[in-house]
Amino acid sequence: MDGRTQRESIQLTPREQDIIEFLLLGCDITEIGKNLNIAPRTVKAHLTRIYLRFGIIGGVKRVKLANLLLSEPLNDDCVHESFTRNERERLLIELVSQGLNNREMAAVLGISEQVVKNKLRLIYDRLGLWNRLELALWYKGQQGHELVN
Repeated sequence: MDGRTQRESIQLTPREQDIIEFLLLGCDITEIGKNLNIAPRTVKAHLTRIYLRFGIIGGVKRVKLANLLLSEPLNDDCVHESFTRNERERLLIELVSQGLNNREMAAVLGISEQVVKNKLRLIYDRLGLWNRLELALWYKGQQGHELVN
């Protein structure tokens, strides 16, 4: 079952749909709350219910939800066109897009959690991104296109 079919089969309230739309735009919980005029803890409670409905557990749940809901790559014409990566950075980006947290990525790569954080910050800066959700969405948009070496 693809993300679109699963999304259609699960009943979401209009508020939950709004939260998901802001989440897919890369907004964090505080920004979503401000945009919808609700408390961040209310946003978090809605997201917890959404994760449970979709069966999402562990890792970075918002990235896993975005991967599940997006069945086609994003068209992104921003500043991300000429980013060059070494093999370790490519693997790190792929692990982020799979929803792994920093500790899990550090274990896979055999490096410390702090090194993972530092490398992610460098990648965000080079791409002009703010967080791992934006990075995962960017990576999903790059799939199907040859990544720049």
